[in-house]
Order: sequence, then C-alpha cells, then structure tokens
Amino acid sequence: MDAESTQRSMTSFEWDQQRLSMRNREAALTMWTGLGAILSLLLTCFLGSLWRTEERTAFSVILMLVLLIVSVILFFTAAKRDERWNVVCSLINHAGIGLAVLILLDVLGLDIRLRQLAMSGLPAAAILFGIVMIYVGMEEQNRKNLLYVGAAVFGLAVLVSLYQFYHLRTEFWLCTAVCALLSCVNLGALIWSAAAPEERSAYRGLAVASFAIYLLLAVAALIAFALAILSSSNRDSKSTKKLFSWSKSRKSSGSGSIGVGSSSAGSGSVRSSGFGTGYPSRRRSYVPSYLWYYGLYHGFGRSRTDSAAGPMTEEERLAEKARLRRRRWIVFSLVAAIVILVIVLAVIFGRG
Repeated sequence: MDAESTQRSMTSFEWDQQRLSMRNREAALTMWTGLGAILSLLLTCFLGSLWRTEERTAFSVILMLVLLIVSVILFFTAAKRDERWNVVCSLINHAGIGLAVLILLDVLGLDIRLRQLAMSGLPAAAILFGIVMIYVGMEEQNRKNLLYVGAAVFGLAVLVSLYQFYHLRTEFWLCTAVCALLSCVNLGALIWSAAAPEERSAYRGLAVASFAIYLLLAVAALIAFALAILSSSNRDSKSTKKLFSWSKSRKSSGSGSIGVGSSSAGSGSVRSSGFGTGYPSRRRSYVPSYLWYYGLYHGFGRSRTDSAAGPMTEEERLAEKARLRRRRWIVFSLVAAIVILVIVLAVIFGRG
C-alpha cells in the first residue's frame, strides 16, 4: 500500500471515529438532560410541598406562564444566534413542567409524600441510563433499532403508569408517567438528531422536545385549574342557596333565626382539597462529561481490526470479534439486570 492510500485510509478511519464520538456525546447529552429533567420535576414538587397553602396553586399558575413566555422569547431570539441558549430554554422548560405537575397534584387533591415522590423518578431514569449505556457500546448498525425499542418501552411505561393512576389516584403513578414521557421525548430528540448529525443540532432537538411536553402539561394544568375554580364556585353557590332556604323555612315555622355559629358550621361543611377542587383527598398514612462510562466500553466495542494496530490473520480477527462480542453481551446483561432491579424496587417502595 503506497503512502497516499495509507493517508486516505487513516483519514477515513479518523472521520469514522470523530462521527462515532459525536454520536456518543449526543447520547450522553440526552441522558444527562433526561436525568436533569426528572430531578427538576421532583425537586419542584418537593419545594411545592413545603408551601401548603391555597395560594400555592394560583402562584404556580402565574409562575408557569411567566417561565413559558421567557423560554419562548429566548428560543426565538438568543437561541437563533447561539445554540447554547437552547440548553437554557430546556432548563426553564423543565422547571415549568415541574410547576405544571404540581398544579395537577393540587387540583386533583393528591398529597405529596416524599418517599413516593422520590421513587417515581427512578423507573424512567433507570431505563434511560440503561439505553444510553447499551447504545454507547453497541455496534453502529444496530444503534438505530435500539433507540426505537427504547422509545417503545417508554411509551409502554407511560400507558401503564396512566392506567395505574386512573385506578389508584396517587402521586407516584402520575409523576412516573410524566417522567417516562419526558424521557421518551428526549429519546425521540436523539433519534431526530442522529438521523442527520451534520445538519441537526441535539441541543435544539432537546429544547423542542421540552417545549412539546411543557405546552402539553401547561394546557392540562390550566384546564384542570379552570374546572376546579368552576366546580368550587358552583358548590359554594349551591351551599349558599341551600342554607338560605333552610333559614327561611325555620323563620316561617317560628323556630327563630340562625345564629352566626350555625351559619358558619353550615358553610364550613363544604370541604375542598387543594385549591377548591371538590375532589376528595386520598390521604395515605458545552457537553457533560461521559468518560466515566465510555471508558467502560473502551475495548468492548472497538477491536484491533478497527485500528491501525498492525496486520492480523483471519483467524485472529474472528477470535477477536468473538471475544469482544462476549464481553459486550456480558455488560449489556448486567446493565439490563440493574435497570430491572431498580424498576422493581421503585414500584414496590413507591406505590404504597
């Protein structure tokens, strides 16, 4: 092989390595963004649980709308000039998503229990972590299929969580569904950017994905908030009419007027949970570093046949590929086992 052919071969090899490294960075960015979104959601709900007043819901609605307006302005102004502003938009959107979930919890009259709240983020986080770990070490031709399978798994997790929430009405299943939905959309952003990595920005894809979830949950929260106010006003109106008719009947029968104490007791019989909902309260007792896991696969997904380490015989090349394949499947099996264990423990300790 002459020097020119060797140079062309090395250039092609270096380009493949650079492209592979860029895809690994995008996968790492997706994982860290997804984990950050889950943590932001849970932290917002936790901080909201420390402020147990009726004004909390109204304040959350105002703040949610303000954050949405700020994020939209940044997305169409600063992010157009510098894509790093997309990260800022994503962070703002994740805070707004947490507020939207907090509003839904208030309107539905659900208590925020810290253990259940913490456990609700583990299933989605574990699945996202496992998918990215396997993605980094998997052969390039199988990566796209893995992402589609991961998106399907997240979709199934969302449906199962919503089904359980419909029957049990606990904060654990609601937050689990939202966390799975966040991770699913983030994975969709990775699929979108990986289809044309030279043309599509992973930062922008993640920002758009967070906007989609933000708008969906914001609309749901506003509708629930409006229905809660209407329900509360209707209940108060009916209670006032019933109290007035009862007072009039007592006066006509000569039993005397209703005192202040009895009137207060009558109006206090209408109890709402959260912000006047009328629902019964269910009271039960640049890119982040990825070297820490990329190093785990160093040598697992790359063989001597992929580099200029020297000539190998066909038998040695086949033996090397078989050895790397076995090591890769061992790591994949361990990651899958850890993910399944975390999910099972989270459901056991979080659903109670």
